[in-house]
Amino acid sequence: MHNTGTQHLAASDRGELPPLEQVRDDVWSLAQPMPGGHLAYSFTYLLRGADGGVHVIDPGWDSDANWDRLASALVAVAPDGAVTGITGTHLHPDHVGMAARLRRASGAPLAMHGAERAALERHDARLLDADEVTARLEGWDVPHERRDELSRFVDRSPHGLAPAVDRTLSDGDVLPVPGFRTVVMGTPGHTAGHICLRDDDRGLLFTGDHVLPTVFAGLGLGGATPSNPLADYVASIDRVRRYGHYEALPGHGHRFSGLGGRADESAEHQLKRAREVAAVLADVEEPTVWDLASRLTWTAGWEGLQGFQLLSALSQTEIHRDFVRTQAWPAR
Repeated sequence: MHNTGTQHLAASDRGELPPLEQVRDDVWSLAQPMPGGHLAYSFTYLLRGADGGVHVIDPGWDSDANWDRLASALVAVAPDGAVTGITGTHLHPDHVGMAARLRRASGAPLAMHGAERAALERHDARLLDADEVTARLEGWDVPHERRDELSRFVDRSPHGLAPAVDRTLSDGDVLPVPGFRTVVMGTPGHTAGHICLRDDDRGLLFTGDHVLPTVFAGLGLGGATPSNPLADYVASIDRVRRYGHYEALPGHGHRFSGLGGRADESAEHQLKRAREVAAVLADVEEPTVWDLASRLTWTAGWEGLQGFQLLSALSQTEIHRDFVRTQAWPAR
């Protein structure tokens, strides 16, 4: 894997936010800060169509500062052009939080995968209600003294900010951008309706949070799904691997080459955890999710996990446990 975003690397070395960067003659990346967490910013991508209009991919976290940053970028990219479309790779607010504001200001339609649209419409304020939160923590056998700590993080979606989706996308659809043939690839796992966007003419793959250069994607972060997020993710990685020679334009970090190798690393990271879970299940009869997680290896150590990190560890443990129990995973 090689960092191809030279301006991003230089800015990172200086501890600064990366500037607007031109990726191709008609493609730009814009870093949009996001609050909290271990990632400082997400990427918005601007496609300038042959008609002079701009299509926005993942407009980013909604804030006045980010709105001003996006407005300035749009003027720089196409002074006389209008925003003609908006596409979200998935439902998380660091990617589509500002879509509602951009949609209102420009009149441009928002397009997302049907599964994301359904999730947003089903939970336009919160992904889980109080009873669902309590049931989940009880089902995991979380000690009572830790439940208040975790319940605050079960759903971090911003109240009332779910954007309205105008167009439902499916695998194989092409974005309506003149001069581009940008193909939708369904890549569930991180969320049920996560998509990547493939530009064969330019050799680009917009990976959203599916494959990232500096961290590994979390799984099942869009609410309950009918299928196992890890099984979905591994299958989706296989799809992306076919385009491993494309330049990757991810949702966080920096753009990079060597996508195929990084896709393999991302799958192996998840399958390594699955093998560890399988080993515990072979030795311990029917452990609870809490007990199972406490027996796994964590970077911060089990005792060091708190708040959102602990909640994420428990959620990922449940996903890996259910994946292993299906006996439908490769012993890599």
